[in-house]
Amino acid sequence: DNMVLLLTPGLLWRPWCLVEICVATKAGLTIVPVEIQRPGTSFKYPEESYYAELRAGRVLDYAGQHIVEREGFTTEDVEDAVRQVFLLIALPYSPHKSANVRQAEVRDILNRCLPCV
Repeated sequence: DNMVLLLTPGLLWRPWCLVEICVATKAGLTIVPVEIQRPGTSFKYPEESYYAELRAGRVLDYAGQHIVEREGFTTEDVEDAVRQVFLLIALPYSPHKSANVRQAEVRDILNRCLPCV
C-alpha cells in the first residue's frame, strides 16, 4: 500500500497530518512525498530547528498534542516518522504547468508507488 504525501505549506504543523504520517510509517506503507510547486507557495523542508521545536512542545498547541497522544503516538514517534519521510527525495507536481508536464510528473509519482499485492 502507498501514501502520497502532498508537501504543502503548514503540513508539519497540522496534528492530523502528523498522525497520518505516523500511521503510514507504523503500517509500513510506501510513502511518496510530492512537493506541490505553485508560484507564490513553497514547502519548507524541516531542519534540525523544527525537530528541536517539536521536542520542546512548540510545534503543536495543547489541542494538537492531545490529538497526537489520543491516537497513540508520542512526540518521539512523530519525529521519527517525519525524519523517515524526508530520507526520501520528493517528487514534484506542478498543477499550473502544461498537461504534458503534469502527466509526466504523475507518471513519476505512480512509478514510485509499489503495486498493491
